[in-house]
Amino acid sequence: MAEPTPIKKATNAVRTTIGLPIALTKYIANEPLITGPLLWALTRGPPDLRERLLSPLRNNTPSRLKNHLGATSDVRVAKIVTALKVLFALGAVKRVNQALNKLALNAWYLPGMKPMARWRWDGKSEVVVITGGCSGFGYEMVKEFAGKAKVVVVDISDLPAELEKLPEVYYYKCDLSDLNAIGGVCTQIKNRLGNPTVLINNAGIGREKTFTQHRHTKSNKSLIGSGKTILETSTDAVQRIMAVNLSSHFVLIREFLPGMLDAKKGHIVGIASMASFVAAPGLVDYCVTKVGVLALTEGLRNELLSKYENGFTVATTSVHPSWHATGIIKGFESKLAEHGIVADPPSNVAKAVVEQVLAHRSGQIFMPRSAESQSGTRRLPIWVQDVLLGNVQLNPFKTKQFTFR
Repeated sequence: MAEPTPIKKATNAVRTTIGLPIALTKYIANEPLITGPLLWALTRGPPDLRERLLSPLRNNTPSRLKNHLGATSDVRVAKIVTALKVLFALGAVKRVNQALNKLALNAWYLPGMKPMARWRWDGKSEVVVITGGCSGFGYEMVKEFAGKAKVVVVDISDLPAELEKLPEVYYYKCDLSDLNAIGGVCTQIKNRLGNPTVLINNAGIGREKTFTQHRHTKSNKSLIGSGKTILETSTDAVQRIMAVNLSSHFVLIREFLPGMLDAKKGHIVGIASMASFVAAPGLVDYCVTKVGVLALTEGLRNELLSKYENGFTVATTSVHPSWHATGIIKGFESKLAEHGIVADPPSNVAKAVVEQVLAHRSGQIFMPRSAESQSGTRRLPIWVQDVLLGNVQLNPFKTKQFTFR
């Protein structure tokens, strides 16, 4: 993998140095547990505490301005108090919104109040099915779940020797692009181990890495669009990526959801991507599958709450990783390095998924957590999206790049 140039390293260092205080300031401004006490201290706190907080403002006021209308520092304090009121109100509304979302994702039951069967993570009782468990996120999830449940790996690749040594790990070879073959494998799993209580649709394939550029395609030097354009894709390749990344999810859910409903407990996880939120040029086929995983997860949750008896006992989660060191980015590491991007280890995604399943929480997982802010890209005005994606260059400065799994 090519090493970043000294200029790139220096640029990344400056970016990090500037970014940390900005991120800290943003966190403080959005945290009502910080702005609230500050507001109270400045308006209702003990006189000695208020004096200590306000003295720097008064001391920093130039002497020639202190008598200007006799209220320079008071005006400054009033502005700070007003700003704190606004920030506290916004932060409080955000916290209430988060609490209501959490309640909704728990099927509108308070924590611990949902009438459902008890989970037993004793290594024998629960059955967890993980597709694509031989590498990447799936490999790490198999290691995390081993010892807590019977773990079933469904993959076209051979099971690594390290996973064979783990307790209660079962392997079924299956090409997930062959949708008709999946049902037979599911039947084998149910006959041998019983109905799974957790399904993690993790298997995924990415863009092809070698191809002939179409005569209408411009040369591409950006990070976004490092795969095939629509004109360069083949029908077979599109059908395969749709089958593995999305259609197989439908088949597996149809096979295993009825057993979860009967057991009155279950969890279905779909590994999506940050590509669920923007259709990047050169990655359209991949992005379509990840948008589909998000829509499938949301639609499944709606059906569970409205269409199926005991549906509220089955949790759903969509996972949206950014750049991680999996097979999806193999061969593109040097290009990532040129843009100052260091891929995170897949283990952090695996740990987050396992934690979500063990807690029986529904929702979305963004990894890193800070990537959640990029999920609003689709809500931006079209002209802003064009600038961010590099569709149009309005200034000589480098446009922001988005992150994808």
